[in-house]
Amino acid sequence: MDLQQLEKLNELREKGILSEQEYTEQKQKILSQPTISLQQFFLQTNHYTMLMHLAQLCAFILPILGWVVPLVMWLSRNEDATIDRHGKVVFNWILSFVLYFFIALLLTVILIGFPILLALVICSIAFSVLGAIKAKEGIIQNYPLSIRFFRIDEVEET
Repeated sequence: MDLQQLEKLNELREKGILSEQEYTEQKQKILSQPTISLQQFFLQTNHYTMLMHLAQLCAFILPILGWVVPLVMWLSRNEDATIDRHGKVVFNWILSFVLYFFIALLLTVILIGFPILLALVICSIAFSVLGAIKAKEGIIQNYPLSIRFFRIDEVEET
C-alpha cells in the first residue's frame, strides 16, 4: 500500500477532479496492490548488494564483524554474478583498508599515523555509504584508493 498514492487520490477527490465512484475504484486498486515482504526485499539483488556494502559498518560494533558479515553475505549468494562483483569490490576495499591500517599503525611512531588512521575511518564510512547508494541504483563501482586484489569485470572506475 502506498500512502502517498492514497493521499494524492484523496486530494483529487477533494478538489472535485475525481467522482466518489472513481475515487473508490482507484483506492481499491491501490489497496489491492501486492506488498513486498521483508524477505522478498532482501532477496532483490540491488537491496542485497546495498546491504552488503553497508555491512562493513558492523566493524563499529565489533571490528571482526566488519569483514565477517560481508564475507558471509558474499559467499552465501556468490552464484549471482552481480552479487559476486559487488563482493569483490567490498573485499578489495576491506583488504586495502587492512593494509593501509597496518602501515598507518607503524607510522604512529612518528605521529603521522594518527591523522592517517582518522582519514581511513572516514574513508571507510564514506566509501561504504557511497557504494551502497550505487548498489541500490544497480551500479557496480570500485571504491577510490582500493587495491585490485580481485579482478572485476564491467566496473565503473572512480
